[in-house]
Amino acid sequence: MHFVKYHGLGNDFIILEPEAASHPGFSIDAALARALCHRGMGIGADGVMLCAAPRVADADVRMDLVNSDGSLPEMCGNGIRCLVKYAVDVAGFRRNPLRVETPAGVLACAWREGAAGEGVVSVSVDMSRPRFDFASVPFDVDHAALREDGLATLALDDRLGARTVVGLPVNTGNPHFVVFGDASRERALSDGPGLERHPAFPEKANIEMTEVLGDTHLRVTVWERGCGLTLACGTGATAATAAAVRRGLVRADVPVQVDLPGGSLTITVASDFSAARMDGPVAYAFRGEVPVSV
Repeated sequence: MHFVKYHGLGNDFIILEPEAASHPGFSIDAALARALCHRGMGIGADGVMLCAAPRVADADVRMDLVNSDGSLPEMCGNGIRCLVKYAVDVAGFRRNPLRVETPAGVLACAWREGAAGEGVVSVSVDMSRPRFDFASVPFDVDHAALREDGLATLALDDRLGARTVVGLPVNTGNPHFVVFGDASRERALSDGPGLERHPAFPEKANIEMTEVLGDTHLRVTVWERGCGLTLACGTGATAATAAAVRRGLVRADVPVQVDLPGGSLTITVASDFSAARMDGPVAYAFRGEVPVSV
């Protein structure tokens, strides 16, 4: 089974070559995803995917993605940039923007090539409309305390003791909870696991620890649903920016720099929240082969 590995700011993904999908009985099930993504005994990655044929007429390709824990995400911002690079550089697609089918809908992805031999080096993704209504997130208000300013307070009680965390639920293709203030790795590690699995999130959630550095500048650390602490998260950067625009902390309709542990993305959110765009780099890591029985 041949594969190619890519990353977007260190958020890394394995893309299986087409012959893998044609192997009798093959599928990316939870066990295979966990084996391939294991960083000590496998290839190592945050997710594994196929660049598959679309099921809808208005798409060029389909992103079939499984997280490193075997769960199925609706959308992945860094993953979709990796898929576009594979589709253009390896599979030969030339439409620009490339339209990628995901469980969150068909997304237009404009790609840019670098110098000769580099292939695709960056991708701009139409992330669609950020949604704040609780039904769309989804967010169960019966397990939260709502504040007059629109933020939600969640109670945590784990090995670190009882405490509360305040944030804003938002959906940018998958569910997120944006917490403003300390964007440290330590905060993400301490509160991320409990917030991801909080009963207020029936489908779990990605958690963004977000620090405002200026009206066009954020620092974000993400505890990602199904992966844990990651170096970058495209939907998370988009969620943090959308939440900051909604709170009046950063400007709408202009590019906002979002610094993540693995590097920076640029996010632009419309003032009426009708659209959001993510711009970021993508890079080839390596290719290889593993036994089909892995």
